[in-house]
Amino acid sequence: MLYPATQDPADLAAATRAAEAEALAAAGTFGAALRASPEFTALLATDRALSEDAEAAAAIEAFQSRQAELRMELMMGVLPDAQRAELERLQQAMLAVPSVATYVAATAAFQAVCRETAAVVTAQIGIDFAANCRSGGGCCG
Repeated sequence: MLYPATQDPADLAAATRAAEAEALAAAGTFGAALRASPEFTALLATDRALSEDAEAAAAIEAFQSRQAELRMELMMGVLPDAQRAELERLQQAMLAVPSVATYVAATAAFQAVCRETAAVVTAQIGIDFAANCRSGGGCCG
């Protein structure tokens, strides 16, 4: 076995570029397969339906605007019970809209596929792939 210090730097650079190109090609193939998955297709369809649903938009707006108004109390843990109940009621009303519920379910299904694929990549490379993709650190953030 040759030690890296005794190998031609140009050969090492070429091998590195070739390995990077192979990894990027495989990632492209993986991305195309993920995009073709039933979970992703369902997510796109539910996103379209959600964006066209006026009832959903109103319920989402009502919940999010009230949540924004109460953000400081929520963060400090001093939200009175009556306001907490109001926020929970608005959230439940939002989640009861069929297009919102379908979107939430589709999102969860797609996230499950993403977690499963991250576990496969992690097993292949021997380090936590998802953790190294998070913003603020790792290889991709």
